[in-house]
Amino acid sequence: MRKHTITRAAGFSLVLALSTSGCASILGGGTSQSVSLQGEPTGIQYTIRAASGIQVSQGQTPNQVRLARNQEYQIEFAAPGFQPQKLALTKGLNGWVWGNLVVGWIIGFGVDFIGGAAWKLEPSVVDVRMVRAADDASVVSALVRLLDAEGKLIREVTLPMVPVER
Repeated sequence: MRKHTITRAAGFSLVLALSTSGCASILGGGTSQSVSLQGEPTGIQYTIRAASGIQVSQGQTPNQVRLARNQEYQIEFAAPGFQPQKLALTKGLNGWVWGNLVVGWIIGFGVDFIGGAAWKLEPSVVDVRMVRAADDASVVSALVRLLDAEGKLIREVTLPMVPVER
């Protein structure tokens, strides 16, 4: 009889644990995400700021940083002799959040959205190609390549660079 009670308690605990956590929190990578920063030339200095303007990371490429998924970020790249560049990391919906329709329900959705696991940062691989600084007033452009988590090219865009006044 006692064994039956322990089995029920363990089963109830398992059901409670699964129903009070979100699918994206468990299966979709959690509340933070690794973002790969790489580029040419190597050793590009980067600074990452949250949408609020607070600096959350800095370093040199190539590198990988772990960022909270519930925010958007701006990355500034700088290297001597090259035009500075900026890139936005945006948040998109993490597909694992829909698992809450099967397990977790409203509590699971709440856990995922409040904790930030319902989001994913895009792009997850940032590959920057710095453009040499021009000595004259000619137009300078930057090639920005957006890659998915597997390193496949999503989009490649050439953007005009605008001088930053300090």
